[in-house]
Amino acid sequence: MVKRQMVILILTMFISGQMIIGNSMAENTNEILIESDITWTEDQEIDGNIRIVDGGKLTIINSVITFSTDSKLTIDEGGFVVLESSIFTSESMPTDLVGYGYCDDFNRSTITLDISPYEKDFEIIINSASGTNFNGATAYIGNEIFMMNNSQFSYSSQSNDDEISIGICGYGSTPVGISNISIIHDGFSNYYLASELQYSNMMISGLREYSLDISGNFSLYNSSIIAAEISSTGDINAFSSNFLRSGPILLNDNNASISLNEGTVFDGSLDDHDVRAMPESNIHWSNDTVGSGDLTDKWERRIKGQYIQFDAVWVEYQIKGLYGVPTYTNFSGNDGRSYIDGGRERIIEIGWSDDNIWATEDTWQEEAIINVIKYRTAWNPENSVIGNYGTTGIKLTNDKITIIDQNTPDIKWLSLKSEGDENEAKGSVVMIGEVVNEGTAAAHFAISCYLNSTGESAETNNYPDALVQAGEVGKIIFDWRNSKSGAEELKCIILTPMQIVDEYAFGGGNITSETVNWQINEDEEGLSYIMPIIIVMIIGIIGIGYILVNRANLDQEIMVEDAVK
Repeated sequence: MVKRQMVILILTMFISGQMIIGNSMAENTNEILIESDITWTEDQEIDGNIRIVDGGKLTIINSVITFSTDSKLTIDEGGFVVLESSIFTSESMPTDLVGYGYCDDFNRSTITLDISPYEKDFEIIINSASGTNFNGATAYIGNEIFMMNNSQFSYSSQSNDDEISIGICGYGSTPVGISNISIIHDGFSNYYLASELQYSNMMISGLREYSLDISGNFSLYNSSIIAAEISSTGDINAFSSNFLRSGPILLNDNNASISLNEGTVFDGSLDDHDVRAMPESNIHWSNDTVGSGDLTDKWERRIKGQYIQFDAVWVEYQIKGLYGVPTYTNFSGNDGRSYIDGGRERIIEIGWSDDNIWATEDTWQEEAIINVIKYRTAWNPENSVIGNYGTTGIKLTNDKITIIDQNTPDIKWLSLKSEGDENEAKGSVVMIGEVVNEGTAAAHFAISCYLNSTGESAETNNYPDALVQAGEVGKIIFDWRNSKSGAEELKCIILTPMQIVDEYAFGGGNITSETVNWQINEDEEGLSYIMPIIIVMIIGIIGIGYILVNRANLDQEIMVEDAVK
């Protein structure tokens, strides 16, 4: 209550001061460029932009700076702005209220009206915020419940109490917005902006007309920022200062920082938190800093575009511990990536409001765990003795990319050579290929071999294969047959799974054997050319014989028929 009275006093002083603000600027331009060390000690009206460039510094002392619509203060990297006992404000400010969407008795949006000046018979008219309505909403007044519709709700009271509280719940817990309220008594109407009322579990809502874009340094001492949109990739330092209807302050870079000290106050932030930061942004919130309170938390850290990278497609996984999602399940795509929650921005840390009733700690931090559910490839199919690749219990960090390469194989060639004499090979030779699995999971894989001189498929066993455990050396033993004499080398390739997105993610590659000199007898070699001709001739003779026999049978049948006749 003390905080709200202080805020009302500041706003009253500002409104009163509007009557004496004059334009002390030498000229009205679209942009004021601050390139050196400048000090302002008089009130200013800004219609356009102020830019403090690298090396520039603007100090404002005991002044009210009023920004017109769409005006902007930009502090470039290396620029400085210092406020001492000064106020930033605008010609207008947001005045609507909107709920958080809770409907339980304790967290329901509620406005409280002072009705002590009115005798029994009076009417309360509540108007919805622009662009919204009360369709399907419910009003709770004492022990009565009323349905609300359209953009206006009316309630006639006979109460003798000093105040009346009205709780509101939107349809399906949709947040409800209020623009203003009128109390009609004896033909007279008293009009109140929603933000002028006593309220709980509601936020300020509406448009803010100017902005502060900070890439450099912004320091405030005993000063107030009223109704500004504030975003920063630089540094903000506040001492005994107020951010009124200016939250949440957005820290849009991991290197951005904000330091709130000596009783700095937030009031009327336009979201459910006063500061929104990146995962690694620096937030210093001193013990005597006061937040907006109610259901508006002190800060949130958020992350977006975060994804998990697998070596294969269609890897199924779960994440436990995300904010608001007990169990999240997804698959890797064609590139092996899977964006967490579609890459949308999500909360990873909350500095709870001091009014929070359900939090057990001052700060909640994400402690999410990734569990691989199904990770199968041609090297570890479901019917094999090899289990899933990947693992469980992987901590999800704040890094944009989490690579899951645990419990996967890494197959590499060691050697490929013949078992016998390489100089006098005849008919076939036994080949021995040695591979090592430098990974952390077993693999059952096959190879394919070619003649190195021509690239033609070699005559070998049908896709020689091997099962190699993690950290072990395996042997692939197979026959290589050849019917031509001469020197030849065997080139063998490890056949990698089609499911992996990078052909060499699980190792692989090729190797070429030493030269093998094939010795084939000339008779055998000549016969190898003659045999196909002989086979064709035999088939031809058999075919001709078959035709002659059939024709002879046919002639005999005709002679028998003629004899019968």
